[in-house]
Amino acid sequence: MAMPEVDVAEAPRKTGVSLEGSPRIQCGFCGNLYVKDAAYCRKCGGKRDGMDSSADMEYDSMCGLELTHASGVYPLPIRDACISLGDDALAFAVGRHIAVWDHVKKRLKFIGRKQENCVITAMAKSASGRLLAVAERQGSSNDSRETGNVQISIVGLPAAWARAEDGSMVQQKEGVLKVLYPSNKRSKINALGFSADGRRLVSVSDMPDTSITYWKWETEKAIATHNVQLPITRLHVNPKNGQQISLSGCNYCRIWEFNPNDHHLRENASVFSLKEEKMTDVVDHNWVVVKEEAFLIVATREGHVHVFQDGERTEDIDVQGVIAKDESTGPKAAAREQAKVMAKMMGGVGPTAAKEPPPVSLMSLAVWGQGFVVGGDQGYLGVFKVGGLGQVEPFGTFRMPGEESFLWSMSAGSEDTYLNILSYTERDAERDPTKTAGVPKMVRSATSGFGGGRASRQGSMMPSEEQEPDDDKERVWSFSTFPVSQADLASTGQLDVFVPMVPMGLHHGSVNALATCHSRRIVATCGNDYMLKLWSFPEDGALDAPNAFGCEFSVQVSTYEKPTSLAVHPLGFQVAVVLQDMLRIYHVTAQQSSRTMFDLPLKHPGDVSYSHSGELLAVSQNNDVILIDPIKGVLVRIFSGSGGHLSFVNQVGFSADDKMLLSCSAAPSGAIYGWDLESEAKDRIFEHVSKGTDYAAFAHDFRRNLCCAIARPQGSLRMIGHLNNTVEEILPEGPNATYTAISLGAPIGHLFAGTQQGHVRIFEWPLKPGGAQANPFIQVELHAHSITSLSLCSNGRFLYSSCKGGAVLASRVKAFTFASGEKEELTPALLDQRFTRYRRREDGEKKQKSKREDDRKAHDLQKKLYEALSSSASNTASLDDLVMLPKSYFQELLTEIKHLEERHLSLKHESEHALEQKDVELSDKLEQMQHERKNETEQHDEKYDSLFDQHKKALKRSEDEMRKANGEFAKRSRNTEDDHDGKMSKEFEKQSLLLGELQTLRDHDQQKLLLVEEKHSQQLEDLRSAHENAMREWKTEYEKVCNLLKSDGLKFEEAMRQQEVEYEDQITDMLEVKRAVLQVESEKSTTAFKDAVSMKQTISMLQGNIVEYTAKFEQSERQKSDLRQQLEASREMFANVQEQLKEEKRALKVKNENLGKLREQMKHLESFRFVLFHKVKMMEEERDPLAEQVSSLKHNVREMYSEFVREFRNKQTLDQELTDKKVLTSSLQQENILVTRHLIQLKKDGRRLLNDVEAILHAETAAEFEKMPKRLMAMLEKYKSLSQWKAPVDDHAIEPDDLTKEQLMMNEMVIQRDLLFRKNEISKSASTQIKRECGVDLRRLSSENAALIAEMNTLRSENRSLVRSCKDQEAAIIAMRAKEKAKRMIDSVGEGGFLAHSESAPALDGGGGAGGRGEGGGGMRLAPRLLATEGRLEDLTSAAQVLRSAADAQLGRLWEHLAGVGAACEALRQDLADKADAHHTHDKLVSISGLVTFAV
Repeated sequence: MAMPEVDVAEAPRKTGVSLEGSPRIQCGFCGNLYVKDAAYCRKCGGKRDGMDSSADMEYDSMCGLELTHASGVYPLPIRDACISLGDDALAFAVGRHIAVWDHVKKRLKFIGRKQENCVITAMAKSASGRLLAVAERQGSSNDSRETGNVQISIVGLPAAWARAEDGSMVQQKEGVLKVLYPSNKRSKINALGFSADGRRLVSVSDMPDTSITYWKWETEKAIATHNVQLPITRLHVNPKNGQQISLSGCNYCRIWEFNPNDHHLRENASVFSLKEEKMTDVVDHNWVVVKEEAFLIVATREGHVHVFQDGERTEDIDVQGVIAKDESTGPKAAAREQAKVMAKMMGGVGPTAAKEPPPVSLMSLAVWGQGFVVGGDQGYLGVFKVGGLGQVEPFGTFRMPGEESFLWSMSAGSEDTYLNILSYTERDAERDPTKTAGVPKMVRSATSGFGGGRASRQGSMMPSEEQEPDDDKERVWSFSTFPVSQADLASTGQLDVFVPMVPMGLHHGSVNALATCHSRRIVATCGNDYMLKLWSFPEDGALDAPNAFGCEFSVQVSTYEKPTSLAVHPLGFQVAVVLQDMLRIYHVTAQQSSRTMFDLPLKHPGDVSYSHSGELLAVSQNNDVILIDPIKGVLVRIFSGSGGHLSFVNQVGFSADDKMLLSCSAAPSGAIYGWDLESEAKDRIFEHVSKGTDYAAFAHDFRRNLCCAIARPQGSLRMIGHLNNTVEEILPEGPNATYTAISLGAPIGHLFAGTQQGHVRIFEWPLKPGGAQANPFIQVELHAHSITSLSLCSNGRFLYSSCKGGAVLASRVKAFTFASGEKEELTPALLDQRFTRYRRREDGEKKQKSKREDDRKAHDLQKKLYEALSSSASNTASLDDLVMLPKSYFQELLTEIKHLEERHLSLKHESEHALEQKDVELSDKLEQMQHERKNETEQHDEKYDSLFDQHKKALKRSEDEMRKANGEFAKRSRNTEDDHDGKMSKEFEKQSLLLGELQTLRDHDQQKLLLVEEKHSQQLEDLRSAHENAMREWKTEYEKVCNLLKSDGLKFEEAMRQQEVEYEDQITDMLEVKRAVLQVESEKSTTAFKDAVSMKQTISMLQGNIVEYTAKFEQSERQKSDLRQQLEASREMFANVQEQLKEEKRALKVKNENLGKLREQMKHLESFRFVLFHKVKMMEEERDPLAEQVSSLKHNVREMYSEFVREFRNKQTLDQELTDKKVLTSSLQQENILVTRHLIQLKKDGRRLLNDVEAILHAETAAEFEKMPKRLMAMLEKYKSLSQWKAPVDDHAIEPDDLTKEQLMMNEMVIQRDLLFRKNEISKSASTQIKRECGVDLRRLSSENAALIAEMNTLRSENRSLVRSCKDQEAAIIAMRAKEKAKRMIDSVGEGGFLAHSESAPALDGGGGAGGRGEGGGGMRLAPRLLATEGRLEDLTSAAQVLRSAADAQLGRLWEHLAGVGAACEALRQDLADKADAHHTHDKLVSISGLVTFAV
């Protein structure tokens, strides 16, 4: 959706236009004051009564400004300086406006609101993205007193950036909805925050009167206010509870709550302890919502992030530890190690000494979809994820390039595509050299297209201007984006991590000069950051194109000299920059090929300007004005002395027709001069002197021969004529409203003036007599700082402005005309015509009336010209599309492109060839691997079958043994039960006799007791009557106490029951919630884990492919070089071989002669070859069985080792079971002992009880008889513990009514004894079984070891026989060689036939006698056989040696396996010797280990 256009002339209400200098005539609709002769009210638009159409036309013809583009960042420390709107947009403050940058469309828009003299101090966005709250302070950033009123504007955002909770678009009103006015109108607003529903707003003011205000903004009412008196820096509202407000600052972090009942704000306790809060520097905080749970995240400067839930701290993340862990590997760790190595090489001193970086200090915190991010100094950015239970997981550690940035503010989009980062770097602040170099501190300006003005230098000493702060550091701001949702990919280098929003950067600090170009769409700026930048703007109709406004060129002009002025060549290929002691001219081409054309040293240069034709360049030096030819390097003229100025020259410039050179100077002379450049004497044709006036800037109208200048120290506007005093002067309203820059648009009849407060005022030109009352103006709020430069582009389409805050704004000029009686806006074509005719003096009133036919021809020709230009624009390039490059640079680029193409072709061919070869190799390898896999599969199947057969045999054997063991155990159990039954019957008879005797004794005691009772019955009746009353009272009291205890107990039980029910319900609810949360988390974690695994596999596969193809390429390169070397070597070898062939031919003739002799002498070797062949065949037949035996021996050893391992593991399992049984037996024995002790003690207590009862009942005196009840009660209280004793339950015992207590005790003891006995027997049988299995295993191992030793002996004998056969063959070969050598010696020393025959032997194919042919033929047949026999013997010898070495190696490995088996047997013997009780097992193990040791 397009932004609403803001038109000053048509909609004064939207732009905050103010009118000054009007008579006090009020509007009948709104009460606003009318301007003199104005037809409409500038506030409400109501038409004035009694005005004619001429006045109406005069009002509507005034032009307006529409802000189109801005380059810069608001340089005040606003915490929420960048706010994400939706997913692809970013809102930030620039000047007095809020700009919105679209990352996708690459366009800048502005949010429409009232900018009436307001500076932004804080911003906040609602959760739905529908509303934006903006805190403003009236005044400008230059006003250090900050006395302006404060207000809060609620702005409705466009529907493209606002979405409902379900993601759908919403309909929302745009523009300012409400304006809130705090009670304390002087305290600046530091922070703002919306509630989750967007209906409430919270604001915090600045010190010293810090207060929190809770607003219901729809009714413009402050519901609650509370004074804090503490420096609060951050404010946020709980997204799940709009009545909870979190505030933080240095040593402060609290949660406040709003009570809707009494409308009061209350402060809760600190989230930290009081001592910890005083020591903690809280830099930022925010709320994170995860699965409907809100967590408070607090970041401290020391490097800790605390997570709170419901006021309780759940996590404390040590960011320093996370950084150290993440940077322990990777390029950061490699660089650190390299620095340490370098420092060690240099001795640890000097600039190369390794220094540990200081710990990272946190500065900001922001929330994204799955957690939060923290930013700090050293370019640190940390990404963290927050789980559903509040657990925090680090997601990545990143550093901005250079590691010098401070991350001030961050904001993530709705879909986490972009994390917008506002950061800055610090550099040493340098004072302006003009403050200490003795140069007058003047305000200066430079010309624009038609008398444009550039603002003053930094050295201005106006009393109303703000002096620059004398700080040690200054901040360089920049915007960048980070893909926070793809942080895992960014950490691997697959994405651009930090992408700058403006690739070539922005200005920081004051922009000192601004100049436009006459023939190209570029604007040049320079500032206190030592940077020169060229900005481009679009042609007509392309304002909505991506990157329509952009930076084309950026270069640092100096390292210590700040540029103060500049000028652009009319063709746009040269830029002249004024430095402290130098004029430097740049040749502007591409960014990488631009260079300095020349440097001209000057003493205190002032201003510079190109003529409109580009042939001349004017520059000032102190009081002089220098005119040079920049192309040819020729000095044309110096205007100095009596013909020049008497004080420092602030500005120079040419008239629009290049016929006059103008300049203005500072106090005390205060002059404006103009020299005629077409005359030979170069006389002054424009002259104005005003002593004591400092003319800072001027603009010239050559058609009227008038100048408009800025006069200091008043800061007023003056319209000046030739040889006249001031024609007209407009004074500022106050010291803060002085004029600082001007630009004149004479063809459209308007003058643009910039003020110290950042406003741009539009006057009609020429100015009318009568001062401010006669010259109304339209005021447009643009900048938040003092404007330094104003300049119109070549056709007046855009007005560019710059300020001390580093912002460069482009505003579209909307001019109107009444050509046909109706109000029409001037199109770009009409503006071109007006400005061109103005320069060529074709826009004035013509003296002669033109003919109608001439007008028609001119109109038709102009129409054809426009059509020709529009048709050629599609297939030709305009001047803005061309770049001037040096020929040498262009040729270098062409040569480099040619080399790259050749390399590309060669690499392509080599890669194709290498790939073909690789495909063939891969296919061969694949076939070979398939064959190997097939063989392995067959081997594995055979091995599996053998193992399966062994497993079945082992199972059968174990079943037989188990069956046998079960039969023996059942037999022993029956015998044991029979013995036990006999013993139990005998014990029962004994107990019966004892019980009979005990019963007899009891009957006797009972009779005695009856006699005693009869004797003392009378006494007891007396005692009863005496104590009856006492007992009744005692019972009454006892019943009261019992009732009281019962009631209390019932109450307590009921309370406990209710509390238990409540707790059980709560626990059940919590468990259900946790179970659901865990289920969701597990599903998400599983999905994420699968995605991560798939992504990692893909990444690893791609990386492997890259590495493989890189290796292939390198290998092909190496093969290519090797082939070249081999080719050269083969050529040399070919030459050598040719020479050797010649020698070989000569040698062959001699050898043929010798062969003729040997053929006859070697006939007897044929028979020897036959015998030798049969012996070699026998040796090969003996070798094959030996190899088979070795392989079978290897297989047997492997099976023996695997079986030994299995048996050893089974033995360990049985040992563990035996240990468990022993522990169980010991525990049961201990329990039996404890039960026995308890029974003995119970018997003793029972005897004592009977004795005490008997002693009490047999009272000897009346007093003792009277005390009997009390003594009985005391005795019962003493033995009360016996009532708690419960006898063990026995299912097989006799009924309790039929048995006495002693009988029950005896039965229980018998049962316990039987159980213990059974357990003991079971343990003994298990131990015996284990020992038996160990014996079987030992016998089997001993038999296998014996078989192994037999195989070893067989192998040794075979090896000895093989060695003997090898030695015999070697002896035979030596004997044969000796015989051959002897024959050769006899032949060589013999005389006559052999030697003569050797020397005179015929050719192999030649003749001699018949006998000679026969001998020669036999020799020819015998020689190859002899050579073959020798080669065969040598092959047999080498094969025998290889076989012997292989057999020795196999025997060595076999001995090593036997040594391992012996060691394992020794360990098994030691283990069993420690645990087993049988001595024969130990003896067998000793014998087996001895045998194994002997075998090894």
